[in-house]
Amino acid sequence: MTFDVSGNVAKIDGKQGKYDNKVTNPSVRYGRNAVENYYTYLEKPIIADTMNPAPILDFGLEPDAAEKNAEKLDKFLKENDEYLKALPPLEFEYRYMPQMPKGQIDKQAVLGAAYEEMGGLKEIEVKKLDSSFAPDESFTSKALDINNDGKVDIAEYSTSILAADMLSKSETPDTANIDGTINKKGFDAVLAYTQKSKAAAAAALYSKIYNTYNLGEAQKEFKPE
Repeated sequence: MTFDVSGNVAKIDGKQGKYDNKVTNPSVRYGRNAVENYYTYLEKPIIADTMNPAPILDFGLEPDAAEKNAEKLDKFLKENDEYLKALPPLEFEYRYMPQMPKGQIDKQAVLGAAYEEMGGLKEIEVKKLDSSFAPDESFTSKALDINNDGKVDIAEYSTSILAADMLSKSETPDTANIDGTINKKGFDAVLAYTQKSKAAAAAALYSKIYNTYNLGEAQKEFKPE
């Protein structure tokens, strides 16, 4: 299991994972591990769609039919109870960078997370990003193209991760809220920001984050391995 459960919340981070002993920079490694672990969490069955089917009961006249039916039902209930207990919680807290002093971020960890989310690419065309992630034509990632070159690089993409962090704590984005964790509320809020009707607000937010943390300069030092 690549996550822990506390209460009814899955706790996901990048302390350990696929890139241990593969990625040299510990911050980049943390960010990439975190995304890989988060994806593994998402792959776990959330809905019990693979539960064992109900047993076929014997309603014949055999003298031990009732006893056999009871055994079948008992086995069915026990197995599916174990299955349901093994399902991951719907609520999660996803830590994409190590804990930092308040007001600071680990830029290389954020860039590592962005690189992993972008499928191991340092940049991707806006159109391709839309075709991969946009739910329908009313959504677009164009607001992430801060320099308007038709592409989104990892520094630009990182702004959406930081925005999701802020929006996990409040509907009003505020850098003071950044603590390195994202929950479902934050992811949903950033998805809402990709609506074309919110493009101007999203572009303003991403540009502010980009410039506040000087992510373009940080990208020059990024090494994925």
